[in-house]
Amino acid sequence: MIQVGVRRDLRGRIRHLSCSGHARFDPEGGVDIVCAGVSALMGALAIGLTQVVGAPVSLSAGDARLLVQVPARMPEELAGPVQVLLETTVLALQEIQENYQGSLKIRWLRPR
Repeated sequence: MIQVGVRRDLRGRIRHLSCSGHARFDPEGGVDIVCAGVSALMGALAIGLTQVVGAPVSLSAGDARLLVQVPARMPEELAGPVQVLLETTVLALQEIQENYQGSLKIRWLRPR
């Protein structure tokens, strides 16, 4: 199962998004579409944050995992676009969780 962790700050902004694991969704012996979908979303998020917005976020990636950490202080002109990308990604992950139950679990971590 893919595990996703989301942490907001006390103002409601996403500051941490982690994703790890494998869905193991393969009903017909083909490609794991859940893993492929989640990987595409997380890859697009990383590209959007770093190459499109140019945000000073911390990214850590490895085998079947990605961690995004957003600093508390960020130039105002970047803060909005960063949150739009993060919120969109979380909403898309929620859709996958609902449509492929048992393949992805989102955990909401305590705000800091």
